[in-house]
Amino acid sequence: MSRGFLVYSRKAGSFDPALLPKIVAALGDVITRDIEEIGSTSTILRDAKDNQCDWIGVAGGDGTVESVAAEVVGTEIPLGIIPAGTFNNFARSLDLPLDPIEACQIVVAGNVRAVDVGFANGHPFFECLGSGLDAALYPVTEEIKSGQLSRILELLRRAYWFRRPIFSLTLDRPICDALVHVANESRHLFQALARNRTSSILLSALMITVSNGPFFGMNFAVAPHERMDDGLLTVSVFSRYSKLQLWWHFASIAFARREYRPKSIAFRVAKLRLSGPSKLPVHLDGTPVEDLWPVDMECRKGVLRVFRKPVR
Repeated sequence: MSRGFLVYSRKAGSFDPALLPKIVAALGDVITRDIEEIGSTSTILRDAKDNQCDWIGVAGGDGTVESVAAEVVGTEIPLGIIPAGTFNNFARSLDLPLDPIEACQIVVAGNVRAVDVGFANGHPFFECLGSGLDAALYPVTEEIKSGQLSRILELLRRAYWFRRPIFSLTLDRPICDALVHVANESRHLFQALARNRTSSILLSALMITVSNGPFFGMNFAVAPHERMDDGLLTVSVFSRYSKLQLWWHFASIAFARREYRPKSIAFRVAKLRLSGPSKLPVHLDGTPVEDLWPVDMECRKGVLRVFRKPVR
């Protein structure tokens, strides 16, 4: 096994001080760097090259993994993912072991496979993009997760006053060809979508997610059949929900459960444009992004090389 450059985060949800030496022992010849000491991931490629490293590994939660992956996208350098966070959506989506030492064994085995990455106005995303109610509430929910329980009232206030927006979807293929899922919607709507040979549609919905992988957030299985190596994105439109029904649905699919019985519509496309009459908040993999509206998205096939299990 050639030398690797390992970036780790001590702040990851399941990381403890005793884990790092075990990971290093399992990986062998590695240079280690604490992401807090690096400060910026923009130097990782240069540092790996300066230390004559042939691959880059990352041990941490999804935020750390995805920040490092964003630097490796489009290069020939393979990425080793050692999940050490709370939810580990990226590792789950690639069917990697969730045990860090078992994940190290995948890296040492050296099998590399290419995976897809979603892009929104040039910004990469690995789990999903969301717009609508979830994006509007994300800043407050992050404050609550960090311990600011006093913000719960603000969360409830924003949720109460949020009004269902109109989304304009422009797909890279006819609506009828992109349509893959209509659950608990009216027969009239299904028939209308199945006959629609245009590529644009206006829809009212509490939120829309565009998924590159099956999971995001608290292991929400929002696109359970999504794969990260098929060159397509899953567009889920949460159309006829009340706010209470939407909360209940996401509670039912949290922690990688697959009950997936929403009143929703789903399309599968390689490219799309999301717009509408009003500017809406947008998040990428749970991080709010300012001024990302309207959004042009695409799935770039095979632009990230990852150590994975071999294809059987």
